[in-house]
Amino acid sequence: MIEGNGMTKRIARVEWSGIRNMHAKASKLDNVINLGIGQPDFDTPDHIIAAAKVALDEGYTRYPPAQGFLDVRQAIAEKLIRQNGIVADPETEIMVTVGAMQVVFNTMLNFIEAGDEVIVMDPGYDYFSQIRLFGGVPVSVPLREENGFRLDPADLSDALTDKTKLIVINSPSNPTGAVFDRTIMKAIAKIAIEHDLLVFSDEPYEDLMFDGHEHVSIASLDGMKDRTITAFTLSKTYAMTGWRVGYAVGTPPVIAEMEKLMEHLVSGVTAVSQRAALAAITSSQDCVQEMTDAYERRRHIVYEGLNAIDGVSCIMPESTFYAFPNIKELGLSSWDLACHILNDQQVITIPGVIFGENGEGYLRLSFAVEDAELREAITRIKLAIESLHT
Repeated sequence: MIEGNGMTKRIARVEWSGIRNMHAKASKLDNVINLGIGQPDFDTPDHIIAAAKVALDEGYTRYPPAQGFLDVRQAIAEKLIRQNGIVADPETEIMVTVGAMQVVFNTMLNFIEAGDEVIVMDPGYDYFSQIRLFGGVPVSVPLREENGFRLDPADLSDALTDKTKLIVINSPSNPTGAVFDRTIMKAIAKIAIEHDLLVFSDEPYEDLMFDGHEHVSIASLDGMKDRTITAFTLSKTYAMTGWRVGYAVGTPPVIAEMEKLMEHLVSGVTAVSQRAALAAITSSQDCVQEMTDAYERRRHIVYEGLNAIDGVSCIMPESTFYAFPNIKELGLSSWDLACHILNDQQVITIPGVIFGENGEGYLRLSFAVEDAELREAITRIKLAIESLHT
């Protein structure tokens, strides 16, 4: 029997997800409301499912091209011009991937050597395991609540050393809902160009924007296309998390290496999922607006409900379907409070410290749940917090 002996030391650098740990605790309880999962609560729109059914009847059940079907890549290229301001050759600069996560993995595999430093935002999405797996060293740059969890470019400059290889950005941001505006993106671009650095831009929430905020893809800025790898996914925009379709945009050498590795990893993205993706990208986008309108309504429910709880404050999310309330006045760690809320009132929230040291003192809540359930969850959270004082 193979147990721990014989496994590589690098595997130990990969940690179990803290989000998974919270869900494991919740699996032992009944009547749980889940504000922990980063997944739309909507079903995939009917016209996308219908396109997948047609594709099955047409025989899309075989191995797909490793880079993805050309017509899908052509549709992506048109979307990139129209929506992101990125001009990319569908033949050589776009690859269909297994969600955005494959792009994260491949980027770290392709570019990070032992000892290379990788700039990450804190609090920010957990890229630590992927970086460490290949011997990289994550270097955190603080994002402060008083600045709306937006980057101060001076902090980025202060974090650079002669070992810095890559800057990772995620805007719109998970977990904070912050948006890096055009001014911030230009400042990041200026720093990257001056120091000859690569940028990995993770953009899964590009369509979930509120209050007229603009999504800026850094690869669209002058001088940045050839030093940026961008990850996109259909998971959040079209409620397609289970279809596992995303795409990478990069230079021809980057895409060629990703295509080569695809042959050795998963062969390609499931054929029928790609046909569904094609329908999603090329059909009416009314479904996207309808879902975004629902998230817009729900963020007000969360914002107003959380700010009515003594000891809790929450800034208004600018994007995504996450709120990131401040719980520092309660005097508990984010892990302890999340566990208390779960055990006392059966609501899953995510400890902010999962997203970096600067996430301590916060919780992440997803408002991708129906309105009535969301209101019930906020009521339960209030009761759980009130029980701390009894």
